[in-house]
Amino acid sequence: MGRDAPVKPPALAPGDLLGIVAPASGVDPELLAAGVGELESLGFRTRCRDDIRTVEGYLAGGLGRRRDELIEMLEDPDVNGVICARGGYGSGHLLDALDPSRLRRAAKVFCGASDITMLLAAFARAGVVAFHGPMVATTMRLGPAGYDRDLMMRMLIDGEAVEFETAGCRILRPGRAKGRLTGGCLSLIVSTLATDWEMDTRDAILVVEDIDTRPYQIDRMLTHLRQAGKLDRVRGFVFGEMPGCDPPPGAGYTTEDVIRWRLSDLGAPILYGFPTGHASRPNAVVPFGVEAELALDSGAVFRLLESAVEGR
Repeated sequence: MGRDAPVKPPALAPGDLLGIVAPASGVDPELLAAGVGELESLGFRTRCRDDIRTVEGYLAGGLGRRRDELIEMLEDPDVNGVICARGGYGSGHLLDALDPSRLRRAAKVFCGASDITMLLAAFARAGVVAFHGPMVATTMRLGPAGYDRDLMMRMLIDGEAVEFETAGCRILRPGRAKGRLTGGCLSLIVSTLATDWEMDTRDAILVVEDIDTRPYQIDRMLTHLRQAGKLDRVRGFVFGEMPGCDPPPGAGYTTEDVIRWRLSDLGAPILYGFPTGHASRPNAVVPFGVEAELALDSGAVFRLLESAVEGR
């Protein structure tokens, strides 16, 4: 079965207006302000709704507030891009409100990670390129120490088909692959199974990351994806740093071992330790829906094969 070429959002430019949304958990006002200051230092204008600081239990306000905020920012023609404030939990509540045809018509840069994987799945279903990467009140607020500022600007403003920095990454299985990028936080990827937002992993390079997940839980989720047929046609794997996912000292195995045990027989190259999503190193933005290449031979090469944005 064929697949239409994805819709790419227009490139950003200095002076553009970025809408900031909180579709999941509540946001610390001071951390949000620091992230807004970082974006404005890059030359962007920013817009937050007055009610973005609302907290209701473990959520950034009720369903109506979060839904209306997201749709408003996505569909406002004056807003050039939408960046999530943070993840946490709750993005899945909004999926029914995201009409694929409307997402395609109003395509613009959309960026987030962690729980925002659920919204990235909606963009993938709509056939729109979206970005797995830094968020305003988490990594962006730290400046270059928290996210790869240069990479983001080259990708989203210059439209460069970037080559990612792979220093510190490890090759778990060598090989070469070309494919369309998709993925996100592993526990959220699994939660899309048997829903309308189940990820299409055919001929993909699957980007997988998570945090504070025990090795046996990683095993269980990878096994679940295999048994659901979602890994049959994956061409390559890029795993994040997986912080907090190590077994206890003296266990006799590593998280990397678990991944090898469950995936090596698929024959696809596997890169481990890439800093996207939950990471200790500057967070890298990764465009889902874009063609990329993994070349894991004598070294580790991970690069885009096309721009992630359209000129304007």
